[in-house]
Amino acid sequence: MLTKEENLKLLDKRISELNLKHKVVLAFDFDELAIPIHLVRKVTQKIAGTIDKKELEKYIPCSFEEIGYLNSLFWEHDLKEYKKLRDNIVEETPWVEGFDKLIKQLTKDYSVIFISSGMKDICEAKLGEIDFDSRNIIAGEFIFGNTKITGTQLVISDKLKGHIIKELKKNHKVIGIGHSLGDKTMLDNSDVSISFNANVHNLAQFNTNSIEELLEVINKHGPGGI
Repeated sequence: MLTKEENLKLLDKRISELNLKHKVVLAFDFDELAIPIHLVRKVTQKIAGTIDKKELEKYIPCSFEEIGYLNSLFWEHDLKEYKKLRDNIVEETPWVEGFDKLIKQLTKDYSVIFISSGMKDICEAKLGEIDFDSRNIIAGEFIFGNTKITGTQLVISDKLKGHIIKELKKNHKVIGIGHSLGDKTMLDNSDVSISFNANVHNLAQFNTNSIEELLEVINKHGPGGI
């Protein structure tokens, strides 16, 4: 069973492996922000079927324990079947309109990363459509055997999103972009926080509802900005 100590050690390693070429880091959430649905949740429902609500109620939402439990529903599942299902769902899921072009544009002047409590391989499958650097995706990681998913080696909880931002701020200015309570710790610890199509009132310093508004706030506080 994965311990919090083991998890934090690997997380710090992943932070050190980020490919950060610019002084300002843009830290984005992924599910329901770059894309209109929660990809991991949709894949989980297809794989695991109905989730045991009584079991889920035992855990604090977005905690290490809750996410660990949800990830365990994938264990022992056929790897080939999982990847086929994942890729089919990713392919049929659109980007939030203009978001793919936005990310391509931003990577010219900023170090762009994605932080997600979902699974890295699922985020990577979608972000690969725009040739996004997979080193700059920090998310949960499965252990893949030859034919099955055999376990979890990294969990990203709400609290750990904040830890990532704190580590990044040691050498960079960080602008956090999120949309829900699951992003609050990440946003609270960022130098500048922006909500995008948020489902929570006053989640961040700046609230935006369009790609144009988001880009305007980012550039105002980016290189050479306030």
